[in-house]
Amino acid sequence: MNSLRKRILIRVLGLLLAGSLVMGWASYHDATHEVEELFDAQLGQSARVLIGLLGASQTRLPAEQLAQALIESTGNHPKLGHRYESKLAFQVRNAEGQVIARSFNVPQLTPADWQPGFADLQQADRRWRGYVLESPESGLAVWVGERSDVRGELVDKITRGTLLPDLIGIPLMLLLVWLAIGSGLKPLEHMAQLIRQREPDSLQPLILPNLPAELEPMQAALNRMLEQLHQLLAREQRFIADAAHELRTPLAVLQIHAENALQAEDPAERAQALQHLRQGVERATRLVAQMLTLARLADQQQRQLIAIAPAQGCRAEVAELLPLALRRDQQLEFEADPSLPAEIRMEPGSLGMLLQNLLGNAIQHTACGGRIQVSLQRQAEQVLLQIDDNGAGVPAAERARLLERFHAQGSNPGAGLGLSIVQRIVERHRGTLSLEDSPLGGLRVSVAWPLQQT
Repeated sequence: MNSLRKRILIRVLGLLLAGSLVMGWASYHDATHEVEELFDAQLGQSARVLIGLLGASQTRLPAEQLAQALIESTGNHPKLGHRYESKLAFQVRNAEGQVIARSFNVPQLTPADWQPGFADLQQADRRWRGYVLESPESGLAVWVGERSDVRGELVDKITRGTLLPDLIGIPLMLLLVWLAIGSGLKPLEHMAQLIRQREPDSLQPLILPNLPAELEPMQAALNRMLEQLHQLLAREQRFIADAAHELRTPLAVLQIHAENALQAEDPAERAQALQHLRQGVERATRLVAQMLTLARLADQQQRQLIAIAPAQGCRAEVAELLPLALRRDQQLEFEADPSLPAEIRMEPGSLGMLLQNLLGNAIQHTACGGRIQVSLQRQAEQVLLQIDDNGAGVPAAERARLLERFHAQGSNPGAGLGLSIVQRIVERHRGTLSLEDSPLGGLRVSVAWPLQQT
């Protein structure tokens, strides 16, 4: 299970461990450096004390006598006051190179080991850190040293003292973080519980009091999605109801024509009934096609845009609808603005649907022998499509109803979906649709949309 709490805890644990390792390494490095500096300083101080003591005593006490006293005090295996005494050593020699004093545990020194300064000395399984100091006045040379494990033990103790609280505190910290995350996720769990308890058909907004700021965008997104679902279902229900209402009459008419054709004894009456039946089927087919087109255009999904040639596309659609105008002895004109761009971006088939519905309405509602003008122009950064006719026109008070679904106008009504389809296409292209009086005396339909579509 992909738990948010576990993901946060793993990340926090990783950060804590990484931080502890980095701090432990830094502590170890710093402790080692400081211990080295401190013990080197002590070696240097011990060497100066010995050489100062031996050099100053020469006026009152021979150095050999003082050295003998040091040898007697240390002995070969003296009784140690502290266990670290066996890990510290010294050796003194005079100007002739003779050893005049030494501790019992001093390592074997070679002439190369008497170079002044600090140096490391490896003896068998022991490693020593030594310091050599020479006195030009007395001619004495002192070597003082200590085993490296003294420093290592001290560094280990310092490091353990630094890391031990972290090793104990990290599990406690993780427990507190686990509880804190659980407390912080309570509002999210409460939201999930409310969503699970909702009825499947409930689309009411989700309201949570005292919601943290981080969850407010989630609540807003859920409420926006619920509102979109509510609008979608309402639109679908309204569309289904309207479609069922509109299809009831064509189907009833088709049934009557079919019964008349079956009952007709005269071939002429039967042919007339079949002709009416075919027209009814064509009208029902056209109605279903328009309804499907409108349903597809109602989809709010991402638009697909392709490049089309506007003037060429309009000319092809006008030529396709020209036989309908010629059948009614109508004069159909088309004019394209030369300043139009060679290509514009639109949804596939949208320009054809615009002209088929607008020009089809104009042909249907213009009297025989009438006149229809189609013009495609460029206005600034917009494309303007206008269709004028010299028909009876539409009163200004009734023009708004023409955009309603299944509302038809005139003595030869259609399905009443043409302008609804046009309006939806215009909306999807961020354009405008207007109905005005035409200079020809009828109705002018103007459609404008931006040249640049995103």
